[in-house]
Amino acid sequence: MKKFLAGALLVGSALLACSTEDTAGSGASGGASSGGASSAGSGGKTGNGGASGSGAAGSGATTSSGGAAGNNTGGGGGVAYDCKNPAPAWLLCDDFEGMGAGFDSWLASSPWTENIGAKDPGRMTSSTEAHRGGFSLYMPAAASAGYQGADLMFRTCSGQNKSGCALTGYDKLYFRAFFKLAPDHERVHHFLSIGGSQKYWDAYGNAGCRPDGTRHMGTTVDFKPLTHSTFFYSYFPDMKCESAASCSNYADPKAICDGCATKGMPCTNGLECCWGETLAPSPEVTLPLDKWVCLEMMMKANDPGKSNGEMAYFIDGVPAHQLTTMAFRATSDLKLNMVRLQHYLETSDAKSHSNRIWFDDVVVSTEPIGCQ
Repeated sequence: MKKFLAGALLVGSALLACSTEDTAGSGASGGASSGGASSAGSGGKTGNGGASGSGAAGSGATTSSGGAAGNNTGGGGGVAYDCKNPAPAWLLCDDFEGMGAGFDSWLASSPWTENIGAKDPGRMTSSTEAHRGGFSLYMPAAASAGYQGADLMFRTCSGQNKSGCALTGYDKLYFRAFFKLAPDHERVHHFLSIGGSQKYWDAYGNAGCRPDGTRHMGTTVDFKPLTHSTFFYSYFPDMKCESAASCSNYADPKAICDGCATKGMPCTNGLECCWGETLAPSPEVTLPLDKWVCLEMMMKANDPGKSNGEMAYFIDGVPAHQLTTMAFRATSDLKLNMVRLQHYLETSDAKSHSNRIWFDDVVVSTEPIGCQ
């Protein structure tokens, strides 16, 4: 019943096993939305959370000329928006032009709530290789940093935007980023994500557990090694999980289920390991190398008791994949309140290769954004 645009049939629900670091919630480099790393990494200070373009000064123009979902961007059609003039629906805008005063200065006043890897320039730094303007965010995954990726997290806070804040949330979010993969880029473990939780810290450390529809929800746009073929990696109550027999080949399913039970998500279906379900488009949709790409994703929470949740992503404004019969949550108290601009990669994943990436002109919105 899951379907995507153009009427193509959904294929691919094979499980994607996470690394041990992702499963354990390592604070080293972050993980998938709703699962993976603890946010114990250094948190960047921010301005007011939830305000359009708060903390970001930019020069990159973004227009509301349609947008990835085929609608105008939160304002009148043809109006040019950027980080200095954000659309009314924008919750975050960062064109990284603040890096002109230095990386540390940008980080101290940036709109991001937390970061992982920003203390190490081998993982996160500034670059003049920009999509627009003079600066972009660069994640070099340098050998000096163990080839690790990095992570910026934005939470929609009620009041001051800071780690551990009281959350506000939405039933639908859009997340757009321009990025450029290096010509020799090979792989990532987790990429761009949208998610949410009722309590701030409940968004982290859930890998391995089947969601109960009340604690957290989330989806990530990921891509396969070498081919860069894209797919959704998602957590939801009816997701397909790995059997105890299979999981026991590399982990202890009882220990995992015992840990899940302490978080209010007992393994009611018997011992299992839930790493996220892979949901891929057919035919494959791949990402190009060595060029700037616009990727916009959206997630819409379902009405409790109904399978009418949605998630979709668009590449350079072209529909790539959409699912419209998702059941992410069991209560309307669970909202979307988190995005992760991440290129999550551990040393064990990287195979001694620097998987470099640049990000620019990032927007989070409650309405479609577009690629102009």
